[in-house]
Amino acid sequence: MKCKKDFDLAAILVFLLLSFVFSTPSEAALCAFRNPDRDVYEMFPQATGYRSVIKKLDRKAQKQIEKFLGQRLDYDEGGEHTFYLVLKDEDVIGVIRPHAERGRHGIVEMVWAFTLDGRIKDFKIQRSRERGTALIKAEGFRGQFRGRTLKTAFTEKKSRKINTALFTLPKNAERISSLIAYSAKKNLFLYKLFFPQYNRQIENTSKDKGKKNSEKKIIEKDKRDENNHR
Repeated sequence: MKCKKDFDLAAILVFLLLSFVFSTPSEAALCAFRNPDRDVYEMFPQATGYRSVIKKLDRKAQKQIEKFLGQRLDYDEGGEHTFYLVLKDEDVIGVIRPHAERGRHGIVEMVWAFTLDGRIKDFKIQRSRERGTALIKAEGFRGQFRGRTLKTAFTEKKSRKINTALFTLPKNAERISSLIAYSAKKNLFLYKLFFPQYNRQIENTSKDKGKKNSEKKIIEKDKRDENNHR
């Protein structure tokens, strides 16, 4: 009788362990935007609204980003990716991307804000249990990412480790700092890939009218794509 109880207990423990292991990838693949009504307007004070757009990463695009990163994507990072277009009236003024990376102590959830000239505007940490999280939320670290572009060497070559020659790290926060740097690099690439119509240098205001009309057509197309997806 005792042997049977021990066997049942062992089976339960194995089941719980497997449940944890196989649930972790799903959490990393999908990152919810937990406070859009607060964060959108904090990151873009001039915004009047926002909406989500779903883009699909196919095999060809996956190979492109893996070549750029020098790293394989996690198996669950293909497929659909959600972005948020930030609006001022009907004009797109920025793009927000919620994203998650796996840390030592679970999933680290971030929110990236990008400008229309392909730069990082800011980022926020939604959830993290990693050591040094409070330090990387501070202005001294976050400010080093503002204005950075896809040309920035965020990480060491073909590595996920942050480029310490370019960034000053808080003490005892190298692991989470590297997660942030790798996420920045990855999501700037996805931004350029999925939104070439927004990821451009700001041009002369004399040309804005024609571009705004073009952007309105693209917005309508994105809306149709989103409705079809549903």
